[in-house]
Amino acid sequence: MKLRRAYYLVAALVFVVAACAQGGTSTDRGSNTTSGSGGGSPAPTGVPLVESLPSIEVVGPPETGAGEAPLFRWKPVDGATSYHLAVLGPDGPLWAWQGTETEVYLGALPFERPPGWAGPVISAGTCWSVIARDAEGHVTAVSSFLAISPTGSAASPCVPGEGEEPTP
Repeated sequence: MKLRRAYYLVAALVFVVAACAQGGTSTDRGSNTTSGSGGGSPAPTGVPLVESLPSIEVVGPPETGAGEAPLFRWKPVDGATSYHLAVLGPDGPLWAWQGTETEVYLGALPFERPPGWAGPVISAGTCWSVIARDAEGHVTAVSSFLAISPTGSAASPCVPGEGEEPTP
């Protein structure tokens, strides 16, 4: 079980790096409106991905009650020209994004997803992290690896790979 968890964590980091190197999904729509996501909730905390790099200060979403397609938000990093976000579900990589904004909804819509619209959704056991890169593409800061759960779901530890085995 521990080996499988380690495999998923390494695969997730490879997923983030590959998405960043290949362009991933990029949106340059400017700032999004922050409606209904974590207002007044404490900032999430988690385990740092890399100890030697500065931390990105995460603003939201909250660890629990985040909805199915939450708004990910963080404070700008001096010198950063792009940000790269990875979201991992309990069964492995769920979604990746890159852009210049400091907030993005899951699925990269420029607004909160209306009920019934298709797109990726989080479930209990989902985790996320964001990295900042400078103009040369060097990683300048990273957020902690953070747990996130949808509305109506209890807090769940951030353990990618604890879900069902993928079927071939």
